[in-house]
Amino acid sequence: MTALRKIVDSSALKNVFDLPPAFRNRKVEIVMFPVEEKNNPQITMKQIEEWTKTPEIQSLVGALKTDSLPMDINIKDIRKERLAEKYKI
Repeated sequence: MTALRKIVDSSALKNVFDLPPAFRNRKVEIVMFPVEEKNNPQITMKQIEEWTKTPEIQSLVGALKTDSLPMDINIKDIRKERLAEKYKI
């Protein structure tokens, strides 16, 4: 993979990037790599609207306490938890 490195005055970049204060008025090094395009499938608005009507997604409507959720939880587990809360199962 080809890369490009160049040292420039950060003032030349102020119209391109929102630079943090530590980068302003100094020389900075720019490193560029080409972006590898992935062939991601396109999702239509109609598909998204259909998915939002599924019971799994509908069960997610409302607030979730993210600090109490385990890292390995999935949508079906969240749905069971929400239904248990709602219906006191």
